[in-house]
Amino acid sequence: MRRKALVLVALTLATASVAFATTAQASKSQANPNVTYILKGTLSNFTPASTTANGSVTISVNHSNYHAHALVGQQLTFAIATTTPTNLMGGTINDGARGIVKFRAPLHESNTTLTTAPTASTPMTASQVIAR
Repeated sequence: MRRKALVLVALTLATASVAFATTAQASKSQANPNVTYILKGTLSNFTPASTTANGSVTISVNHSNYHAHALVGQQLTFAIATTTPTNLMGGTINDGARGIVKFRAPLHESNTTLTTAPTASTPMTASQVIAR
C-alpha cells in the first residue's frame, strides 16, 4: 500500500514538473519588442495632418533618450497622422521652435535602418509631437 502511494506521489510530481517547465519555456518571446525613441531638438517644416493626408514635421536632433542616441546630430522628417497627439503653441509649429518627437520602433534597430528605411515619400510616423 505504501509503495503504491509513493509511486503515485512520484508520478504526480514528475507530471507537474514537466508541465511547469513547458509553460516556463513557452512564455519567453523571441520577438524584438518595440520601444519609444525620444528625440529633442529644433522643429521645422511643420504641415498639419488633414482628413485626406498625413502631415509632417522635421526635427534637427540635439538630444535623445538611450535608444535613439545614434540619431543625435541628424535631421529627420516624420509623418503626423490625424491620430498623433500634438501639443502645439497656438495650433502650429514655427520654424526654429524647440520640441520633442516620439516614435516607436523595434529595440536595438540599427541607425542605418532607422534613417534609411523611411523615405521622403513614406517617412516614419511620429507617435507624439510636443512644441515648446
